[in-house]
This record gives sequence, structure tokens and C-alpha cells, in this order.
Amino acid sequence: MSDTSARLVAHIGSSFRALRLGQGWTQTALAQRARVSRDTINRLERGHVVGLASLAALLGAMGFQLAFEPVKRLRASDMRREFAHVHEETDE
Repeated sequence: MSDTSARLVAHIGSSFRALRLGQGWTQTALAQRARVSRDTINRLERGHVVGLASLAALLGAMGFQLAFEPVKRLRASDMRREFAHVHEETDE
């Protein structure tokens, strides 16, 4: 696995753990509700790859779903417009 992929998987795992804890779920209770093993949750939260179906089941059991969002990319024109006030202040 590439470094970028490993970082992404670790980020997903830590984000999932924060979500689970924020919702008040124990690993055991969530595993039973989602019908996956507690070991799957443990692996996910430690930054290991788990199946997409398992992740979807876990999120679904907590009332969430997988979603895709476009990546916001700033173009040079966006940056100039966003920070135009900085250039105006320094030109004086």
C-alpha cells in the first residue's frame, strides 16, 4: 500500500472511531447491530483495510451512509479573488 493510501486508511479509521464514540457506541454493541465482527471494527479503527460492505454496514447501523463529494480545487484565479484584499493592503 502506498503512503498516501495508508494515510487515507488511517484517517478513515480514526474518523470512524471518533464518530462511533461520539454516537455512544461500544465496539461490541455496534458489531452486533451491524452484524460484523468486533475484530472488523478494531482493525478499521487501527487503520487496517476492511471490506466496503463492512464499512457500509457499520455506518448504516449508526444512521450514516457513505457519500462522495467533489474535491475543492482552487485555481489561480480563485486564489487571486480570495486574497485580493491582502494585495490591496500591501500596495499602499
